[in-house]
Amino acid sequence: MNTYIRLLKLLPPYKVTLFFAFLCMVAFAASNGAMAYLIGPVMKFLFASDAGKGIKLIPFDIMTVSKENMLVAIPIVIIIVAMVKGLSSYGQSYFMGYVGQGVVRDIRARLYEHILSLPVGYFTANPTGILISRLTNDVNLLQTATSEAIATVLKQSLTIIVLAIVIISLDWKLALAASVALPLSVYPMRQLGKRMKRISTRGQVSMGAMTTLLHEAIAGIRIVKAFCMEGYEAARFHNENERYNRNIIKQITVRSISSPMMETFGAVGFAVTIWYAAYRINAGTLQPETFISFFAAVIMFYQPIKALNGVNMNIQQGMAAADRVFNVIDTPSEVDRKEDGVSITGLNDSVEFKKVSFKYGGNWVLKDLDLKVSKGEVLAIVGSSGAGKTTFVNLIPRFYDVSEGAILFDGVDLREIRLASLRSQIALVSQQVVLFNDTVRKNIAYGDIKISDEEMIVAAKAANAHDFILRLPEGYDTVIGEGGVRLSGGERQRLSIARAILKNAPVLILDEATSALDTESEREVQKALTNLMEGRTTFVIAHRLSTVRNADRIIVLGGGGIREMGAHDALLTKGGEYARLYSLQFNA
Repeated sequence: MNTYIRLLKLLPPYKVTLFFAFLCMVAFAASNGAMAYLIGPVMKFLFASDAGKGIKLIPFDIMTVSKENMLVAIPIVIIIVAMVKGLSSYGQSYFMGYVGQGVVRDIRARLYEHILSLPVGYFTANPTGILISRLTNDVNLLQTATSEAIATVLKQSLTIIVLAIVIISLDWKLALAASVALPLSVYPMRQLGKRMKRISTRGQVSMGAMTTLLHEAIAGIRIVKAFCMEGYEAARFHNENERYNRNIIKQITVRSISSPMMETFGAVGFAVTIWYAAYRINAGTLQPETFISFFAAVIMFYQPIKALNGVNMNIQQGMAAADRVFNVIDTPSEVDRKEDGVSITGLNDSVEFKKVSFKYGGNWVLKDLDLKVSKGEVLAIVGSSGAGKTTFVNLIPRFYDVSEGAILFDGVDLREIRLASLRSQIALVSQQVVLFNDTVRKNIAYGDIKISDEEMIVAAKAANAHDFILRLPEGYDTVIGEGGVRLSGGERQRLSIARAILKNAPVLILDEATSALDTESEREVQKALTNLMEGRTTFVIAHRLSTVRNADRIIVLGGGGIREMGAHDALLTKGGEYARLYSLQFNA
């Protein structure tokens, strides 16, 4: 019920459109009831032998039309009723379709914005394909639980009410007989709906798994082909595809059972109605034309009930999708302070780690770490794989929050600084270059797309990127493909450096920025990095220890803390962990 309420809360922005849709539904239901009632008078007109006797066109003796005028009145009334029914059906379909698409658009945008606000750890725990499936498949299924389901429920419910009024007004005793089977259908409909929701949930999970497999295989297509694993990946996808197919077959089974079940209950009601009507007609207490109208109304009455049973299946599918979508939306965003949190405009003194500890899962990665990095200092972070180097620098822009202790930016706890303000002071260049399927211009100016061409070119030149950009087919307007696939590794890295230079942030994080490059590319990138680091407080992670010789200080992480600290020459002379790592690289 909570999920239903949350979905209904998405509708207020469309209340005017919903009002017009409701008017159309009322008109549709009224015209449906009028069509059912008219069948009796039409039959009497066609077969009556007394031409002079008047015929009722509406109940309660409000209007009686002579048989002479019926020849003109009946066709006109039928045409008017049919036109009202058709126009109102079109109107409610259009208006509710508009509402449904609007709700889907709104919730997709809300979900995407929320996903972008989630902490980095969430993306570590949840595969990309799962999140893509939530944004596409699950959100699309929500439309059946909003516009289509709501429209069908309101439309058919109003039709049932109007037809019930017609049926009762014609003969209330016969109406009781016709409704004898309705209570019997409630429990099966409820149970089938619950089963549909369970099956649909499993199907959506399977769809998410398929999307993940597809994303991984396409993103890693070079590795797939290099290791001749096309068959293996196809088999993995085939297994998940079969699992999804089995769930779809189960859904089809449930739907297939529900329809004949409702028809059986309807047949019971018809049988009882016909038996009782025959008894009443023989007894002279029921007029044939009344029974004809009644019978037509009952037939029409069971159609919306069947439709409600069918839409119940769609609603359950939509509810399963809604649960999954709201599960993501309910995931807490990155923890931020109030809007009146501290704003900063630069680094004036230092970045300080005070008794900083960080736990990932159940394991401590960093423990009681103390360190002060002064403005303009270049600090290199080295250590064995798994020592916590990347975790260390990820704490600075608050990709993760410290478990214990605090990190101070000019003496202010990072958690007291507004996230946007903090991150505006930090530039990042990583080993895994992230570029977008857009132009060179927009990739360099990603942090500020309104930047001038002159400033962009200055940044590109500082990153040693301007010359190769000019050699591209359309220069700065060249689309570089997904992840910059049309560029070399060194070119991609220099674009990311140009982006960081253009940001002009006082704090710089270099996370193994040259480790994936060949010697020539590394030389070009290293020149660009030298330009980038000038005048900035820099944190450098490097596996290639040759790149950190000129750092003001080097720290060696291990065992959750700082094992050694000092300049390159001093650490080599000491003969400790740094000297061991250096010896492994240059004396292998």
